[in-house]
Amino acid sequence: MFNQTVRGLYCLRCGSRKVVRGTLGESARFYPLRSALRALMGKPVFLQNEHAHACLDCGLTWNEVSPHELRKNLRDYGLVKHSTVVMEAVRNPKPDIKL
Repeated sequence: MFNQTVRGLYCLRCGSRKVVRGTLGESARFYPLRSALRALMGKPVFLQNEHAHACLDCGLTWNEVSPHELRKNLRDYGLVKHSTVVMEAVRNPKPDIKL
């Protein structure tokens, strides 16, 4: 049934090997989260690859942007101040992670 999955590729979230290739449609841009004013001035970062990938088990979908273009974009237009669980775990010397 899953004979069209991408050989050698696994999901970044759940580790499944049931990954398929596709496209994200016409959007082909990544918009970093910014404040309202910077969002009006800011520009997107274009996706580097025409193909995206999606996991058949958890639904995670991904593509990639040029790290150089992303860093340049963030230097030019900034990024909204926010905090995520990942950032909190990195900042916290004793993260509350139970294995």
